Amino acid sequence: MTDLRIFASHPVQYHAPFWRELDKNNLDIEVLYYQPGTSLHKGFDTDFGLDIQWDIDLLHGYPYEFLLRNRADYTLLEQLKTFPRLIRWSFKELRTPLLLVGWFAETVWLLWLVRILLGLPVVVLSETTPLSFKATQKPGWRNALLGWLLRRSTACLYIGKRNYHFYQDMQVAHDRLFQVPYSIDNNRFQMEFDSQIVKREEICQRFGLNPTMPTFLFCGKIINKKRPLELFQAYLEAGLEQRAQLVYIGEGNLKSELEQHIINANASHVHLLGFFNQLQMPTAYVIGEILCLISDPTETWGLVVNEAFACGRPAIVSDTVGCSEDLVIPGETGWIVPLDNKPSLAATLREAYENYSKWPHMGDLARQKIGSHTYSMMVAGIKSALSSYSK
Repeated sequence: MTDLRIFASHPVQYHAPFWRELDKNNLDIEVLYYQPGTSLHKGFDTDFGLDIQWDIDLLHGYPYEFLLRNRADYTLLEQLKTFPRLIRWSFKELRTPLLLVGWFAETVWLLWLVRILLGLPVVVLSETTPLSFKATQKPGWRNALLGWLLRRSTACLYIGKRNYHFYQDMQVAHDRLFQVPYSIDNNRFQMEFDSQIVKREEICQRFGLNPTMPTFLFCGKIINKKRPLELFQAYLEAGLEQRAQLVYIGEGNLKSELEQHIINANASHVHLLGFFNQLQMPTAYVIGEILCLISDPTETWGLVVNEAFACGRPAIVSDTVGCSEDLVIPGETGWIVPLDNKPSLAATLREAYENYSKWPHMGDLARQKIGSHTYSMMVAGIKSALSSYSK
């Protein structure tokens, strides 16, 4: 008998290793994806503004199948066409728990409701925080239905403190909450970083960077959510344009505007290095010595912080980033700044620069901190949730 069925929207570079870890830990799982995303072929990412395909395998090491194989069609008509197959797959073994990875489509809600009404086990994994939930207006009936579904689910898995607070706000019983500390492949990042850091000078020179200058790093989509322009303005306001580098890795619809600001300010130590694929990401943290993630409340976690910490790099994050309460200890593993407070951000960048000599020690503390965020710990959380059901 299958131990767990998992329904998710598409293969994600951070989730696939988790499914493999579940499989390696003697859990018999089956994963159903609504659509393949970029796991089989290139796809256009509207935020990046380009066609991408991740350069790591998202599909080996665990059993999976797709509802839709060639396209991402979330129209209600297409969802209804696939719903009978989804129901059949979900009901193959009635007592096998179903893990829903978010509530990304109308048919997820319908399947969720049907299983609860029939008394069948449902486990939920989401990233939602109170801040992200309030960031978009929703009809009152939708919020009420979501709360009803969550409270009647067998178990809810929380990735961190703010996600836990969201479930609390939804009045989910404490004994139905199980921690799965959000994780990345720490070992891959650590090994790649450690093998490359000895060549940092050469790598920096390859990208036209000065290896002796303290280097702040922006890593992600260059879109409004991530506040890339605000970071640049605060960097200038901090008076760091001749004393530190600011490196942007990523693409997005604000890139051309950011480029123009850089030209206008004659900011010769600000560099836009473009898109890095997954296998290149450890190189990003070889180049950048402190990560800056100053996103708005829709940044429900911020796994780039996990990546930076795994590479021994501290981080500056906004107080609305989901992982800030779990990972960032001010003065130890990084700094926390108020969202959209440019004077405070500028002051923090300046303070960080003035404490440049402490960055390596802060990076060591960051690596220690991220040691409790592993796929093994996530597996332990899942097993606890399943054990509570079986009892």
